[in-house]
Amino acid sequence: MLYLDTSALLKLYIREQGSEAVQARIASQDLPLPIWEIQEAELINALRLKAFWKEITPAQAETQIECYQDRRRRGLYLFPEIQRSSLMNTFRRLSMEIPRLGCRTMDIFHVACAVEIGATEFLTFDQRQSELALHAGLKVTSWI
Repeated sequence: MLYLDTSALLKLYIREQGSEAVQARIASQDLPLPIWEIQEAELINALRLKAFWKEITPAQAETQIECYQDRRRRGLYLFPEIQRSSLMNTFRRLSMEIPRLGCRTMDIFHVACAVEIGATEFLTFDQRQSELALHAGLKVTSWI
């Protein structure tokens, strides 16, 4: 199962450097992409921040959010059950790498979530998160 961190997921909705690579990787697999609530919130916030930063218009942001919601309704995304206590245990274990890697909280949560849902591949554009995902035993696809 492939897990996209939010920076990679955003590239499905906004054309930026790396968007074509993410699109190609997604097209090469048939399974729905796993999404969790925090990731969904980050995606929606990121799209609206793009409007705030005047990289896109507010209308374009809302159109992309509607596109995401449509894809969700059509089953292109899977919302796996995540046990909060187990997720937090994995987070705590992975956070032991902070002194070595300097990962941010959400970077650790994304890797922990990928581990908890049984993902085998992790897609990111963040070097520190890549290293943490490798440490967690995930295959990492990165275009850093």
